[in-house]
Amino acid sequence: MKDAKLEKQKKNLMELGLMEETDTLVDFFQANYVERLIGKWGKWKQGWAYFTEERLIVITGLLEDNIVIPYQKIQTMEKCSQGVMPLGIAITYTHAETGETVTDKVSMMKREKWMAFMAERAHIAAD
Repeated sequence: MKDAKLEKQKKNLMELGLMEETDTLVDFFQANYVERLIGKWGKWKQGWAYFTEERLIVITGLLEDNIVIPYQKIQTMEKCSQGVMPLGIAITYTHAETGETVTDKVSMMKREKWMAFMAERAHIAAD
């Protein structure tokens, strides 16, 4: 059953132009992300995190751009908190389209596992 769910989600991500057919969807689940408001200020919102072999995709609200972070573009990752909950990851990377250095925050269960997963693919040390 899980393979069928992954295949359905991969098809949806491909239709949105967020994932290529050659990429492999590893897992997906609900996660929180920071909606940037002004500069470093923002607020936590609920979304969906999709981990593929090549990138992290966070599906956000209808009025926001989805967050797409190719692992090869990640410069650093640090643990952070969502309020008082120590579940967040601050990911600094080079934005694929603009070339700017951007930091996005994502909060999820099993943070250590997913930080190690991304660090391995980004060829950086896990914090």
